[in-house]
Amino acid sequence: MKIKELYKKVNDGKIISDIELQREIVYSPEKQKLVIDSIARGIPLPAFYFWKNEDGILEVLDGKQRIEAIKKFYQNDIEYDGKIWKEYAFDPEFQKTINETKISDIVCSGSDVLKREIFRRINTLGVPLSKFEVLNGLYNGEYLRGVTAYVKQDIDILRVLGTNNRGINQYWIIEKIVELNNYQNIEIYVKDNQNKSFETDQKLISKHIKFIRGVFDKYNEKEIYFRLSVKYLKDFAVWKESKAEINGKITEYLKDRTLVALTNKEKEIEDIIQAVVNNISVDPKRLFTSDDKQNLLQNHQQEEGKYRCGICKQLFFPNELEVDHIRAWSKGGRTELSNAQLLCRPCNAKKNNL
Repeated sequence: MKIKELYKKVNDGKIISDIELQREIVYSPEKQKLVIDSIARGIPLPAFYFWKNEDGILEVLDGKQRIEAIKKFYQNDIEYDGKIWKEYAFDPEFQKTINETKISDIVCSGSDVLKREIFRRINTLGVPLSKFEVLNGLYNGEYLRGVTAYVKQDIDILRVLGTNNRGINQYWIIEKIVELNNYQNIEIYVKDNQNKSFETDQKLISKHIKFIRGVFDKYNEKEIYFRLSVKYLKDFAVWKESKAEINGKITEYLKDRTLVALTNKEKEIEDIIQAVVNNISVDPKRLFTSDDKQNLLQNHQQEEGKYRCGICKQLFFPNELEVDHIRAWSKGGRTELSNAQLLCRPCNAKKNNL
């Protein structure tokens, strides 16, 4: 079936996609444009599956999202390359390409039980490629082979990242290298380095992996630990000397699920470690309570039910404000009202330990 014929049958009601088995439209505008781009560039679309009912109407079993994109393009609802369909009237070759492109269509028929079974198998037997499998399929070369060898052989990687499933560890490593190199796009980075050695990036990332393994006993919070390794890499030796106490304090903190749920986990872990490595005697009371917040609000002037943030001075409702230590807890600041201030969430998140 040609694309133009497909669209005409949809318009004439000879193909219907709004059947009970189908899901809602989930393709984003960008993904819909990608459907049109595939047609324009001669990249085959996946097969369309139809069910021929008793009235001879074709019900869409698989392909609804692609059909919706095609329909929207013909109806001038989405652009391709900056133009809607009617603006391609001056480009008959392009219109011919779209109209004449053939799709692979599979038409099934039979009992209602068979119809549902075909639908089930179409949507459950296929296994989507993992993120790394997509990268490897597009840009297989010396760089990705180097990443894979590193992930499979390095003892620190094996401990920190654990079981590898379909390249999940390779992708994590590449993701972190891209961050360290201040690249904005993983695919572009891998493409640019496809035929280059992984050796330089291995040296770059291995310092952080060694940091994580050298300081921490468990790695469930490896995302947080990686960011801390970037921030405190020069302090590795000092942190390692305090490893036992650091892990003890973190374990104690993570056991309190209520505490973790109500706080910025990364900031709390960083504060705990800073207190340990700087040998600071901290207040046993780590966080301000809801009662503390109420007492603080009562001592602050309100304006139409709002209170001013201690830093940006903007007005916020009470539920938009957090109680913060004026002098950081990790620097010996007490968890008491004389050392408390009301901050909006953005200011509290940006505030450095003082």
